[in-house]
Amino acid sequence: MSDKVFGLSVNQVMAYAATANVTLVLVLTSINIYYAWLAKRQADASSAQVDSSNRQREIAAETLSILRKQIEQQRTADLATVGLQLKVAIHTIEDWLKRIGSVAFPQLPDEIRILPTDFGIATQRANAIDPIVAENMGAASLYAGEAETNIRILRSGNPAKPESWKEMQDKATNNLNIAKYKLNVARTRWESTNG
Repeated sequence: MSDKVFGLSVNQVMAYAATANVTLVLVLTSINIYYAWLAKRQADASSAQVDSSNRQREIAAETLSILRKQIEQQRTADLATVGLQLKVAIHTIEDWLKRIGSVAFPQLPDEIRILPTDFGIATQRANAIDPIVAENMGAASLYAGEAETNIRILRSGNPAKPESWKEMQDKATNNLNIAKYKLNVARTRWESTNG
């Protein structure tokens, strides 16, 4: 028997096989290193994405905190505005009741305006916090508007003839009293729930 295979000695075949094994091991090692490098890149990318997500979460939390503070500041401002408008409106109605409440023909200004100009805005702000308060403020506004109309008619009456203005004076007084009552109800509820 010959010690040759494919024209090579057994030792040569073993050497070539060992060289092929080493080469194969090197190729497989290179492939593993390449896949390890890709896995590391993906892990780094995932880590960067997690870091980015964490930054976005922190920014969102800060934004939410700022928005909450702004909402709380707006609520505080709304509470103060509505409370002040209720007090001013009640005081103004009391002044109008005194002005038109005399037995003599009242001296009236050229411009008849009972409620402050910002009263409508305060009513909207109250509605966002307590709709019942806003409802009473709205009703007071309607009665004050009726009283304004009555006072305008009263102003055109003849001072020498009480019958020409007395009925309008009574209607204006009644409407002002109802408006004052509605405002007092609103103010009491406002102060008890928000004070």
